Amino acid sequence: MKPRVICRAIAVSATLVVLTSCGSPSHSAASHLPSTSSSSTSAFPSSSPSPSGAGARCVTSEAKGTCGPYGYAGITGSNGSSTFVLNNMWGPKPGTTQTLTATDPGSWSVVANAQPVGYTGVQTYPDTQQIYTRTDNTPNPLSGFSSIISSFTETMHATSGTSAEAAYDIWLGQSSSTNYANEVMIWHDQVNRGTCGGASVEAHADFGSSHGVPRQNWTLCQYHHSELIWYLSNGNEQSGTVDVLSMLTWLESHGYVPVNSGLNQIDYGFEICSTTGASTFTVSQFAIKSACKSGASC
Repeated sequence: MKPRVICRAIAVSATLVVLTSCGSPSHSAASHLPSTSSSSTSAFPSSSPSPSGAGARCVTSEAKGTCGPYGYAGITGSNGSSTFVLNNMWGPKPGTTQTLTATDPGSWSVVANAQPVGYTGVQTYPDTQQIYTRTDNTPNPLSGFSSIISSFTETMHATSGTSAEAAYDIWLGQSSSTNYANEVMIWHDQVNRGTCGGASVEAHADFGSSHGVPRQNWTLCQYHHSELIWYLSNGNEQSGTVDVLSMLTWLESHGYVPVNSGLNQIDYGFEICSTTGASTFTVSQFAIKSACKSGASC
């Protein structure tokens, strides 16, 4: 499940929820249709200040609770209307609760009690969301970017009952009629999720060695010929940097996504399946730094 503009798992006009397994038998995430923040349900308690100001604090336990929009220096192009933090409880089971506390898109946490223990479907995806869809309702062409580099620092405080992963959820399209047509995830830290959450392994590739990104091997998986997942081949990391543009253009050049693809949205957060009681998931640093090719207006 994913949001488009406003919530990763909550589409503005509709929500598509397809539960899939977090465990080995089945895939990674439930299919979250992207959502649009412009029409999202903002849930700022009356006692909480609006998060638009520096250091303001937003707290929400609403399923579609939204913090923002933010003007956030850590994300290139964040302009006070395209950047959000979402509670995004798109497929909660009875008894599941989650509270989001956000200071800004690079400093937030959720306390999640995802029940029942051992459940293997993705229930929530609290996340930072950056929208790239242009004002003419077309995706922002990958061909216009010279770099898209993202960094993160997170902690899941995992226990034996945790089933979750920290991951990017990226939405691509080729035109206004194919916005959000292709979904690409990047997993870098997972607990009890199995290999690609049960999706089929397709390929391996190295990325990094420039823009301060370490060279690492990634495994590509595909779920039901739709969702694509990159995951670190040799273990997990809780803090790091990824070359997002290289990972996306590799998929384009190898036929996994259509040529002339563009960005609609980049989300980053936690896909949570189950926890043993209340557990805290924290993002303490997040950034997306991008640059345009000469003459491009990405």
